[in-house]
Parts: sequence; C-alpha cells; structure tokens
Amino acid sequence: MLYNCHTHTFRSHDSTAPINDVIEAAINGGLSGVIFTDHCDCEYHKTLNIEEQFNLCESDILAAREVYGDRIKLLFGIELGESVYAPDFAKKILSAHDYDAVLLSVHSVRIKDYDMPFATIDFSKLSDEFIDGYLKKYFEDMLESVNSFDFDILSHLTVPLRYIELKYGREINIERHYPAIETILKEIITQEKALEINTSSVEKDSPIFFPDENIIDLYLSLGGKYFTLGSDSHTAKGVTKGLKEACRLLKSKGVTELCYYEGRKRVIYEID
Repeated sequence: MLYNCHTHTFRSHDSTAPINDVIEAAINGGLSGVIFTDHCDCEYHKTLNIEEQFNLCESDILAAREVYGDRIKLLFGIELGESVYAPDFAKKILSAHDYDAVLLSVHSVRIKDYDMPFATIDFSKLSDEFIDGYLKKYFEDMLESVNSFDFDILSHLTVPLRYIELKYGREINIERHYPAIETILKEIITQEKALEINTSSVEKDSPIFFPDENIIDLYLSLGGKYFTLGSDSHTAKGVTKGLKEACRLLKSKGVTELCYYEGRKRVIYEID
C-alpha cells in the first residue's frame, strides 16, 4: 500500500496535467490511492475564481471515480496556501466542500515588496541577512496558519530551501531556525495533525525531502507519529517520484506506519 497525499492537475495554475494522465501514471506506478490537492492560494481570491475552480476539481474526481474507482482510491483534497492573507476567504472555501483532506501550506510570506510566491524570487541577488529574515517570517506565517485554520496535513515544511539552496545555490544554516521549527512541530503534534514528507525535489533529480532528515528526527524526538507522503507533482510522470525513497528513510528510523485521509479522518496503514 502506498498513498500520495499531495498532487496537482491542470486545475492548479502551475500545472497542465490532465487528471486521467495522473491517475494512469499512479496506477502504473503501483499506488493504492491519490489525494488530488489543487492549489487554493488565498492571496489571489479577488483575481481568480477559486470557488468555481474547486467546483470543477470535485467534478473531475467524481467523473474519474466512474472510470477508475475499482482500480485505485481517488480522493478530493485542497492545498490551502497563504490562508493568513485572506482568513475569511480561507474559512469560506474550507466550508464549501466535503474534502477528504486539507493541506496547509505557505508559498509566499508577508514581507513588503517580496510578498509574491517565493518560487518567483531571485534569491541570488539578496543578502544573507535578508534571506535569514525572510525564512524567519516564513516560519512565523506558518505558525500563525497552524494556529488559525482547520487542516489535516502540514505540507512541505522548509520548502523555500528548494529555491534558496537548490535553485540559487545559497548556503543556509537552517539550524538557526530550529527553535521556530520546533514550535511548529510541537503545535501540530498537540493538534494531532500529520507531517508531510514532500518528495518534490526528487522529480528534479535532488535527493532532498522537505522537511529534511534532521527535522524528521526532531519531529520523532518530540513524539510526532503521523506522516503522509506527497510528491507535490505537477506532471503525470512525477506522481510516484520519491515516495519509495521516503518510505525507506522512514523505515530506517523505525517508522512502520503512514497515513492518509478520507472524509477528514486519518487512515493508518503499514509501510510495505
């Protein structure tokens, strides 16, 4: 058994993947289930018709179940991003559908002149001091989100490093931010939420997960026990990338169970 709890289709602004192509790739890759979690980036709620987007997402999944439902479990989720930008809208979209899973994410932070998605920022031109402050604000926004909104899975903690380190080659001492990271982890443990192991960089030929092995160790040392896997794929071929590698890493640390969500309820399964 293996469930991908974070994947995207063409309903997300940064993907062109048809849902049926993703499903076919998931079946061929041996997955037992997929949660489709297209983007809800709340800072764009006034310029994009996000509510209609999720009506269409739900229709896509219902139609796909008619075709593939006897071969793979297909679940309906949402990746709630930047909820602190528009809290009223975030709560409205969460109440609009019966989701199977809600992912909580941060893709941009509230810093003047740099509040755009961090995927679009050229970190090569910014000072070490600014980048350190940027990460500090990222973790502050993440903690505020965790404490303010209903969710099931905390997604890709530390993902700005995908751009700061991997894309632009800036060396970051992430340990400077461990106190903030520990506070976030303690909070999701208290709330009994799951921590996602995000394998998106494996699709880009990097072995790094978000969060990394050291933060996984910290989560376990604090008593954390609920993990989901998410490829965060925006292409069909990426839907299985890195999931088995993440399983091997977790097993090496004594983790024997993973989870996914259905009807907002946690479902535990054993790692093969």
